[in-house]
Amino acid sequence: MLTIDWKERLKKDTAEYLDKKLPNNDFDFEIIFIAYPERVDGQIPPAVVNHVAQTIVQKLGKKHDKYLPFYKYLWEKKGEAGQTAFIAIMAKLLPKKPELYMPLVEKAVNSAAESQLNTLLDKVMLPRLRKQPEKYLHYAYEWVASPKEIIRKQAVNLLVKLMRREPELRQDVLQHFVNQWLQPLEEQAADHVMLLKAVHKMDPELYLELWQQHGQTRDPQSAEILCASILDYHPQIEEAVEPWTKSGNARLKKAALAAQRILQKKKPK
Repeated sequence: MLTIDWKERLKKDTAEYLDKKLPNNDFDFEIIFIAYPERVDGQIPPAVVNHVAQTIVQKLGKKHDKYLPFYKYLWEKKGEAGQTAFIAIMAKLLPKKPELYMPLVEKAVNSAAESQLNTLLDKVMLPRLRKQPEKYLHYAYEWVASPKEIIRKQAVNLLVKLMRREPELRQDVLQHFVNQWLQPLEEQAADHVMLLKAVHKMDPELYLELWQQHGQTRDPQSAEILCASILDYHPQIEEAVEPWTKSGNARLKKAALAAQRILQKKKPK
């Protein structure tokens, strides 16, 4: 735990760094906390880095927009501590000037390792999506279509968290995915299945509405996604799947037969 004494010392050392080092483009911010005695797996504890990052934002005040190269350097050159600080700083600054800081966040998303990507999206993007979905949802949708699997997966996780916290957005997010079904999805189809399974768990009624709307489709890809998302038995789903098992389309029939086996296992005795 970060003691009061250490909090005060870190604030003092941060102020000294901002006064004497940062204006001279000395971006080696770890000098602020290098004397801190405790380590976690050889690294400075995140609580220390977050405290320093929050102090940086507070003390920069309205001058925060003058130090974009510093924030970029933190992410790209200062390892785990730098990326932790970058995330904490962007969480505070993005709402102030999104047009200035969102490009930095986008670049970070495209270069992040999985562990940092999850934190970046949770701490920086999820609060923005909750407060201003009309302004930020398109970024999440772009990441869902990324050629990088790790970004697609975490973007779907981000949207699932958003839907859990903001139920009124569930229909819109789900519809965005459904709108993509008539174009070839290839490896992205698995991400659509993941989202549907999450919808199934959090909002069974909305999930069944989806089957009502698309249970008569003859499009193989749409049926494959629907069938692969089945987690439990429902007579309405069984009714939709049964005709597909007799389809002359091999893809449609294969998906339906697999779905039928799941439904039979889940069907109450």
